[in-house]
Amino acid sequence: MLAGVSDIAIHIPKYYLPHEELAKARGVPKEKFHTGLGNRNMAIIPNWEDAVTMGANAAVQLLERNNINPDEVRQLVVSTESGVDHSKPVASFVQGLLNIGTRCRVYEIKHACYGGTAGLIDSIEWISRHNNSEPKGIVIMTDIAKYGFGTLGEPTQGAGALALLVEAKPRLFSLDTMLNGIYSKDVHDFWRPTGHRVPIVDGKYSINCYLTALEGAVSHFRENSGIKEGELLDNLDYLIYHMPFTNMARKAHRHLVEIENKGALPERIEEIFEESFERMVVPSLRGVQEVGNIYTGSVYMGLASLLESEREKVEKKKVGLFSYGSGCGAEFFQCEIKSGISSIVDAIGMNEQLENRKKLTFEQYVQFYSKSDQEILYHPEELTGYKDKFTRFVFTGFQGHKRQYA
Repeated sequence: MLAGVSDIAIHIPKYYLPHEELAKARGVPKEKFHTGLGNRNMAIIPNWEDAVTMGANAAVQLLERNNINPDEVRQLVVSTESGVDHSKPVASFVQGLLNIGTRCRVYEIKHACYGGTAGLIDSIEWISRHNNSEPKGIVIMTDIAKYGFGTLGEPTQGAGALALLVEAKPRLFSLDTMLNGIYSKDVHDFWRPTGHRVPIVDGKYSINCYLTALEGAVSHFRENSGIKEGELLDNLDYLIYHMPFTNMARKAHRHLVEIENKGALPERIEEIFEESFERMVVPSLRGVQEVGNIYTGSVYMGLASLLESEREKVEKKKVGLFSYGSGCGAEFFQCEIKSGISSIVDAIGMNEQLENRKKLTFEQYVQFYSKSDQEILYHPEELTGYKDKFTRFVFTGFQGHKRQYA
């Protein structure tokens, strides 16, 4: 029996800025964002949220929906590049908020946007080795993609978190990690030096690194799976790509179609691309279109979108996922979706969270993102109507140098 994931939960911040508003303020046509990036809105976190609260707000849903005693959790992994401390892991903060017991392996992973996949694969393999018991693991991906005002990266901002419940007898999907295709290389396409609040990005180079990593990871996956070149698309039902912006999925899929159909005429490649993109990729796009880049959780927001959009159609299907993290590390792997997942999909609540958000003006967005953590003042009255079944924990400021949560 292959280990895998039994449930998935998401947390989407309650505020967003439409790209149309950003385009108007920056004096550019909205098509530059809508058509060029493929995005519509981007999540904006309020002062009382951070990587800790978003991760805990996603994970608590898993505990409650599955009637899990926190002491049953034996591995808690948080993947993020939005850490709140240089030493103390976000996972420890989350452990405290969720009241998870002391007999639990707790740690944080940083590897740009690939960290979530690293945590998931490690947790699946760890649980697979404990076949005489039924340990439970929780893997959290939580991030805030924030760039400088007026920079090229500004419209690719976003925030959000996902949590996955890992078990030996999964109810959502199983995953054979022996088949995974891996690619890594030391590159400088995206980095954030110590002390910098926002990252440094070499955009065109990063896209080239992404596509090179895709080709390398897919080649390795084919070798491990015994799939011949040109047959990959026939062996999968859906494809989900890491998406720093929505149209990155188009670029990635076109590249995959090209390497899978070497020697084909351009018009034939275009035909294959259009048909397969609409059928295999489009169902995974809505989350990133609405929320923006969430770094470690991007590809898994695509998975949640696929489940929400296709629902029972995805049962018993094979889903290929490509996870990429700058620096760089990448992995291509295959999930096999289980039958009878309707109750799991119903509980995700993506549409409900998106519909209940509040739209910010451009001026409000600037006010939100101009403050540092140390400048945040906590006003309980601001939280009136903010808490709901998807939001339990908030950041309340500092006591000395210690972050406080409620």
